[in-house]
Amino acid sequence: MDFSLASVVPQRVGSPAEARAEVGERGAAILPGCRDQDAALAAGRAFLGGDLRRFGLQFEATKAKQEAEAAVVDDQPADERGRKRRFTATAERMTPHNDGFGFGDFGPDYLFLWCGRPDGYGEGASFLVDGLRLLEAMAEDPEYAPVARFAWHTEIDQSEPNFPLAAHAPIARWLPGSGRVQVRHHPFQAPVPGQAPQDEAAHAALIERWSRAVTMARDAGPMFQAAAGDLICVDNYRLTHGRDGYRDPARVMLSIWGWSAAAIAVPEGPLDIVRPVIPPAMAAGKAT
Repeated sequence: MDFSLASVVPQRVGSPAEARAEVGERGAAILPGCRDQDAALAAGRAFLGGDLRRFGLQFEATKAKQEAEAAVVDDQPADERGRKRRFTATAERMTPHNDGFGFGDFGPDYLFLWCGRPDGYGEGASFLVDGLRLLEAMAEDPEYAPVARFAWHTEIDQSEPNFPLAAHAPIARWLPGSGRVQVRHHPFQAPVPGQAPQDEAAHAALIERWSRAVTMARDAGPMFQAAAGDLICVDNYRLTHGRDGYRDPARVMLSIWGWSAAAIAVPEGPLDIVRPVIPPAMAAGKAT
């Protein structure tokens, strides 16, 4: 099986409308020429257009800020399964993930990554993995077909350690109404607790094989460098993303989250990437 087929190198386009069309077709696009944060935010809003329901800057990924946030996360305890939250060190290649995975259905359906300044040493290249394309390829391979069936048909625990979600969900699902697909991957996916030990063990093994497949797709495919002013527009439901290790303290990447009319749920309350805040009632449908 050629895992590199699931890798996506986004094309450069000339307008937010072209970016929206390209993301709908291939899952990602690059909109260059966003000279500053305000221009990037304006481009993201234009991308969503009349479908915008919530939008805003989520965090700034600089070396100093990420290392400080990693220290906060490292102080948090392991959960009852022994799982512990962890931020990827800036020198390491990231685990492929959908942004906001810890918030479950309230995670954003679109992600915008704005490069304020690339790594001066030429490091920190980005990658994108198309979860749908990967599952389709796995379904055609007898070795991986059981993993693909499991991904579509079996609910798992999608929560982060110590931050349980209200509901379980499969790795992959088609969303009613919009016709969009959601394929999730992150390092804490686990079997639903309370099953018979043999079922939990079988599900854990299949989740591990899914994770290895996503990681192989990450490592087999090409990476790409973002230039200053690039806005990487991503279908956060369908694609996982990340970056290679970097060392330049002046590197700046902003993460901007957007919820469209096709989002599963739109939160009203704050979402904290380091200390997740999920209010008991998070009604949908408000733009910010």
